Amino acid sequence: MWVPLSLVAEHLQGGRLVQMLAEWSPNYSGLCLYYPANRHPPMALRLFVQAVQEWAGQARRDAQR
Repeated sequence: MWVPLSLVAEHLQGGRLVQMLAEWSPNYSGLCLYYPANRHPPMALRLFVQAVQEWAGQARRDAQR
């Protein structure tokens, strides 16, 4: 089973979890959102993309601690 490092970084640093098979772990560069190109995307889509960007940024900052 694979989970994003940001979700388990605290447990790895605290020694409660141990990473196994690190050389087999996928390199995950981040989230990918696919949606149709449009000059004026719907407000709901813009807000969703913004929320995902904020969540990803926070997860990245949490993983760096």
